Amino acid sequence: MRTIIILVVASFCVRCVPVPTAPDPSTTPLVSGGFFVVCEGLWRQDNATLSFITPTGSAERDVVSTRNVGLRLGDTGSDILVRGDSIYVCASTSGTIEVYHRLTGIWKGRIRFENGREPYRLVIVKDHVAVCSIRNDDCIAEIDLRLLTVRVPRAPAGPAPEGLCCLRGRIYVANSGLGDLRLKETGAGTVSVLDAKDLRVVKTIEGLPNAMQCTADAVRGLIWFTYRHLATKPDSLGGVVCYDPALDSIIDHQRFVSPKGLVVDPTTGIIYVLHRDGIDSFDRNTQTRRTIATHKSTNGNDVWYSLGWWKSQRALLVGNARTYVTDGEVIALDLNGNVSFKAGVGLNPSAFAD
Repeated sequence: MRTIIILVVASFCVRCVPVPTAPDPSTTPLVSGGFFVVCEGLWRQDNATLSFITPTGSAERDVVSTRNVGLRLGDTGSDILVRGDSIYVCASTSGTIEVYHRLTGIWKGRIRFENGREPYRLVIVKDHVAVCSIRNDDCIAEIDLRLLTVRVPRAPAGPAPEGLCCLRGRIYVANSGLGDLRLKETGAGTVSVLDAKDLRVVKTIEGLPNAMQCTADAVRGLIWFTYRHLATKPDSLGGVVCYDPALDSIIDHQRFVSPKGLVVDPTTGIIYVLHRDGIDSFDRNTQTRRTIATHKSTNGNDVWYSLGWWKSQRALLVGNARTYVTDGEVIALDLNGNVSFKAGVGLNPSAFAD
């Protein structure tokens, strides 16, 4: 009888003990010190993703779907901006900027663009005001990051505006002209300089065929531009250009074959350039170039597609698109080119933020 009572009590106690369950992924904070990766996906396939990589290289490959039931990032992820406790991701073909909580990845809302207009690149101007390039409408738009609204739908730039940056009250917009496609149109292969107060073009910087990226060195008050030249001129190199707004002139010009990305180390002012043959650094003060990593894609395989800067680690991030149609990876490199880790992500990693 005593044995039966003990078994009954034990059974009751077992039922009273809560069964351990896996934590709800939607409430698990993202690890501090990591970074986000926007993966473009394939155009019109609605398969862009947002990945998060921890400082040790562990990857959460699809933050949006994992932490938001039934939600996807959208079509063609093209850029990311972190501001305060929010992250803003351009889903260009979807015509939206999606907003998520920085620490949890929970969706907070979206900024929607009408009439098929596609937000491409995004940069902060000041406080809660940002601007984005609208590549398929030859303009930039001003948005309110706090209210999630479009403040100014259209401020003209040039043909196919792509990269942009802001420095000391001026917005710089690279008008690629889509290479040879719109080469003969006025303003193709230039940089439009707009007044941030009224979004009026105050200057045009000429002579940058297929201009693609603008990067501000806020510490030194300089702007770096990249251009890739034209497919119809295979013997012509692309390059990077340094522009000094105070002098209103180009003060440096370095040639690279098909530059794909440029980042600035804010501590030293040294730039790092991803190009066809790998990554080089350039110190403008000493006029010194150094090969950081050599790499060359073969037959469209193992393609180093993008370059990012990991602020908290002072490290380089390479987006490897591999074959463009298979999942990619992110390679973390120190400033001497040593690989810290590789992490698998989605299709075509193209933009980074931490």
